[in-house]
Amino acid sequence: MPLIYKVLIDRSSPKDLIFSYSGNEDFQTGDYVVVPLRGNIAKGYVIEKEEGPTSEVKEITGRIFDLPVVLPYILELVHWFKIYYMCNLSQALATVIPPEIRGVKVLYRDNRLEIKHPKVRKKKKYKNYLDFIEISQCNMPIPDNFSRLLANIPIEKRISLYFKLIKKELEADRGSIVLFPEVEMLIDLEDRFRELFGEDLAVMHSRQTPAVRYGEWWRIRRGEAKVVLGTRSGVFVPMKDPGLIILDEEQSDSYKDESRPLYDARTVACKLQELTGCKIVFGSSTPTLETYKEAIEGKISLLSEDQLRDLSNIRLVNMRGKRGFFSRELISYCKATLSRKKQIIILVNRKGYFTIEICKKCGYIQRCPDCNTVLVYHKDEGLVCHYCGYKAERIEVCPQCNGKMESFGYGTERIEDITHKLFPKARISRLDADLSEKEIDEIWKKFTEGHIDILVGTQMIARGFRLPNVYLAGILVPDTSLNIPDFRSSEKIFNLIYSLAEQAKDDKHVIIQTLNPDYYPIKYAVRLDYKDFYQYEVRLRRTLGYPPYSRIIRIIVSGLEEEGVKTIISSLAQDIERKLGISYSGPARAPLYKMRGRFYWHILLKIKDLNLDILKVVKEIINSYNYKGIDIMVDVDPVSTV
Repeated sequence: MPLIYKVLIDRSSPKDLIFSYSGNEDFQTGDYVVVPLRGNIAKGYVIEKEEGPTSEVKEITGRIFDLPVVLPYILELVHWFKIYYMCNLSQALATVIPPEIRGVKVLYRDNRLEIKHPKVRKKKKYKNYLDFIEISQCNMPIPDNFSRLLANIPIEKRISLYFKLIKKELEADRGSIVLFPEVEMLIDLEDRFRELFGEDLAVMHSRQTPAVRYGEWWRIRRGEAKVVLGTRSGVFVPMKDPGLIILDEEQSDSYKDESRPLYDARTVACKLQELTGCKIVFGSSTPTLETYKEAIEGKISLLSEDQLRDLSNIRLVNMRGKRGFFSRELISYCKATLSRKKQIIILVNRKGYFTIEICKKCGYIQRCPDCNTVLVYHKDEGLVCHYCGYKAERIEVCPQCNGKMESFGYGTERIEDITHKLFPKARISRLDADLSEKEIDEIWKKFTEGHIDILVGTQMIARGFRLPNVYLAGILVPDTSLNIPDFRSSEKIFNLIYSLAEQAKDDKHVIIQTLNPDYYPIKYAVRLDYKDFYQYEVRLRRTLGYPPYSRIIRIIVSGLEEEGVKTIISSLAQDIERKLGISYSGPARAPLYKMRGRFYWHILLKIKDLNLDILKVVKEIINSYNYKGIDIMVDVDPVSTV
């Protein structure tokens, strides 16, 4: 009996387009192929094959690559991904297979298939130095035969541990995938990995050209590279026999994709372990509460160390009753650091100049007409909405009561200006998300080469404290951030301060300024006390029913008419409660309830034992609400409820 091939068309569509084809050669499941479709040609994936009559089906035109692009275990992952993240199969595969592979140009003329592959430069030859001394520096006892391991130790010890574990996998002819949440961290460490693993190493990240990423992907697929260094999407690389997946800085929100499907690389890695039997290592000084809870309950092996911490280089400054944005202590330390020709980072987790324009008489605030969010003043652009880009001029007189409009708060731009006035001879730059990727790279290069004395910026500059010539970090805690309506906000503040404070040793100093020095995440972070922070935070989470004591699904409904949005989400919530017996919070306006002219309402489902059956029912209910102009977004395991 001849074979029938089920081909999923690689095309964005509300529903999967799956058609049957015959073949004049033996195609494999996972092959990327060209097929005839409605008088034209289309690319697609062979997702299934079975015996059957071929008289009434068209024939596959040809294979695009000599090897299947979807490995068998990846195809299993994709079917799970479709259910878990409530998308269709083509969306899941578009997430898993990179655009450099899917974007190969295909022409069909004169009954011939022409495929234009990108030109890949020949890779520079590297030697392997697996006896490198850095591997032997890890003398910590590693649990035998662990399945999942939490490495709750400082970064330098973690890196040495990773090298040791990767070497072990290479000796067993298995591969390792090493993920970092930010591309900058990966670039900082690439040379160290390259020195150790040479030709065995493949690197994939967004700063590479498409041709480089294409070449590295195929090196992994062909088994030429056994060690992969990547960011979030690296979890999907086509490694034939993965023995180890490492996720460093496991607590980072960057492991969660902000575009649909809203997948989390940590969750995907755990599913890959189930499918392949590989080991997983989570590395972090401040792991997520969910991971740490599993570790202390014995569900994950724990590697940690109790050590006496020298806190003498960490200073917490109470700014209550003090004028200005720089305390005397911070100014003094800045002057002393500059006099020694050392560098400084000043961290302000807000962009812009002033953060709010308000009438003190009636409380009127200038807001974006499309998003209802507070407009932030930028020196060169005026008032700007950080969500849709709307701009407006500053006004001096309140349009409601004719009172005087005043500016409050501060962002990176204003702190940069103040820094110039305080230290006029210093070379000062600013780094935040308002800059282009090219500008960010240029400024970072200047800073790493010592051509900038003080770098002011948002959280993205925190890694600068690891540079050998950076001796002072000032953290200006914007106290409005302590009141964000997000159940993870305290955890995020703790992680930020801790990440810098743990590096305050030898001659490196950290100064934290705040109006709330007794607020528990700040108090525990400056003491480098993760365990007490964990105990305090999990008590609150248990009382409120938040993770790690539940799983959360956030459903956001948006549309142009607020009443219609409110009606639909109320009905949706009631249907879910009736069919599944799941309690929910809301419906309520989302914290950012109006953006680009659309209104947003949301509900939070708190589920003790989340499984695929529940997710299937939720998706069925959501699919029944197919209204014109209404969008429904589902976020499983959200990292934020804002």
